[in-house]
Amino acid sequence: MLHLLKIEWLKVKSYKAFWVFTILYSFAILGINYTGFYINELAVQNMPASQMLLGTPYAFPKVWQTVGFMSSWLLYFPGILFIMLFTNEFNFKTHRQNIIDGWTRKEFVTVKFVFAILFSAVATIFNFLVALLFGLITTGSHFSFAGIENVGYIFIQTVAYITFAMFLAILFRKSGAAIAVFFLYGLIFEWLITALINFQMKLSPIGYFLPLQVTDVMLPIPFGDKVIYKGAPDPWILVIASLAYICAYYFFALKKFTNDDL
Repeated sequence: MLHLLKIEWLKVKSYKAFWVFTILYSFAILGINYTGFYINELAVQNMPASQMLLGTPYAFPKVWQTVGFMSSWLLYFPGILFIMLFTNEFNFKTHRQNIIDGWTRKEFVTVKFVFAILFSAVATIFNFLVALLFGLITTGSHFSFAGIENVGYIFIQTVAYITFAMFLAILFRKSGAAIAVFFLYGLIFEWLITALINFQMKLSPIGYFLPLQVTDVMLPIPFGDKVIYKGAPDPWILVIASLAYICAYYFFALKKFTNDDL
């Protein structure tokens, strides 16, 4: 596997879009959290009573959850990136060359999922550092590892979004179609379906178990989450469901690639 990962890295490191998306994603994480931090500080200074509602989202221990929630809106960056990386294999027929060179179809799919997990780990470390930074510069905040489990949730959520995007890439084999479905489903349709199930059909919390929603609920908005996510399952249940989805993405992606013509 290490040898396959080295080959995968050789493919990726010379791909300019990989570095552009990665750098943009990193700056966006820092930027969106700075914006949230600045707005909260401004609100507290101008309207001290607002702290009763907003609390101190960038102080320890809440900062671990806050950074995870804010950064979760940016997961479409790596999702699009991995869709492009996967569909490029089909566009340039490099997947055929890998199979001709002796790779099995399982190895081809597996190495991409492993690379996605490694990318998610690096992204999680960056989120951890951003949370640490804002926690330390927040007035009256004292370092605490309480709530550090949210960093683990960030990792699981990142893996889930990227592997879902990769599944769409292998399902459609066209970047345009996969990206369109990724955006439309994640930003519109899943929200509508969740609202319909949880609020109209009164079947809460079933709607929280949709593919992307199940990871979003692990990192809820840092204030008012008990009202917005009323009836949400315990985090450990959401973690198990998220891992089940990730395994399902891999299984069905492998099955699709194995059965399709090269």
